[in-house]
Amino acid sequence: MTETQRPVVTHCRGAGCHKIRHIIFLIKENHTFDNLFGRFPGADGTRTALEDNRRVPMAITPNQLHDDLYHVRNAPFVVMNGGKMNRFYSVPFAFQNGRDVADSEFERQEIPNYWTYASDFTLADHFFSTIIGSSFPNHLVTVTGQNLNTVEDPNHLPAKLWAWGCDGSPVDYVKWQSNGRSGLEHPCFNAQTLADEANAARVSWRYYAAPIGNIGYIWSTLDTIRHIRYSSQWRRNVLPDNQFASDVSRGRLAAITWLTPSWTVSDHPPTNMCRGENWTVQAINAVMRSRFWSSTVIVLTWDDYGGFYDHVRPPRISAYSLGPRVPAIIISPYSRTHFVDHRQYDFRSVLTFIEHQFSLPHLAAFNRNVASLGQTLNYNQTPRPPVLLPTRTCPQAGTPPPPGY
Repeated sequence: MTETQRPVVTHCRGAGCHKIRHIIFLIKENHTFDNLFGRFPGADGTRTALEDNRRVPMAITPNQLHDDLYHVRNAPFVVMNGGKMNRFYSVPFAFQNGRDVADSEFERQEIPNYWTYASDFTLADHFFSTIIGSSFPNHLVTVTGQNLNTVEDPNHLPAKLWAWGCDGSPVDYVKWQSNGRSGLEHPCFNAQTLADEANAARVSWRYYAAPIGNIGYIWSTLDTIRHIRYSSQWRRNVLPDNQFASDVSRGRLAAITWLTPSWTVSDHPPTNMCRGENWTVQAINAVMRSRFWSSTVIVLTWDDYGGFYDHVRPPRISAYSLGPRVPAIIISPYSRTHFVDHRQYDFRSVLTFIEHQFSLPHLAAFNRNVASLGQTLNYNQTPRPPVLLPTRTCPQAGTPPPPGY
């Protein structure tokens, strides 16, 4: 029996929830909710930003910035300013070409396809990054449900290898903090992950990411898990991102899929936003054209705030959680149409949904006291047809420099 033929047993409750056999966790880079959807009708957005005690109009975000916004180390705590959310303008690279691009947002015509997905399916406007930080700790949450006490991105010494895990240099390290103590650790861990839970339940999974040597390999997060990186699963289950669409067209889609991009199409400033949106559209179109559409949920989200303004104060769970809001769009035949969900979610909400849907054992150690993203679905509705979107001709731009993460 092939992996796509293997029956999936679920214990989820409610009429028709057995109809979901595939969940795709599609993770792009570095935008807040206000930056992408601050102008979205019916959503908790804003057209103004606080700069200390002064309210200013939000600028329009250009398709491609000149530089990455500074959002590493202590920057998230500076801009959040104890929950006042009023110092985004104050960090390096907030001003570019004479404009405050940190306190800026896209207009609909700049990201028309993202806007269409948000309009035609379900948009969650209180979906928070789990960790007050940048990419590395938040990407860890997407596979383990926790940040493994890491609070920053790894440092690269003596040279960048574009790897944030076991494939990094032996002298690479990441800062950790726990119970008032802190230190440095090589980012090659042995924590249990959702992939381990899937293995135990005999549920298929794949992780698609940029291959080693590409800058986007830093987001191939299972490289941080030693017992997966150095096992036969690495070759079988961790695959290049550009293989996803062809696998789907050939009838190969795992029950659980993570999909992360290469650098140039990641949406991470200063890459070309239009090109990143096109990559996302091509991936989603591949699913919608396939026999899998009728049984799939795609969760499209962005990994951290990236330096951009958001006006909503995140709930405080711990010293490093929760982080600023990021957009999340739930795309499925069972997504509520033209619906903005105001309930509180974070990346753990996706993991708990996957665990529940596929009856996975709770091997990963994380706090599951969160709302499951599965509650955004309406299994009783007439299934939604595919919404195939065209890619766009993008403005010409130079090759973006390497990220500041």
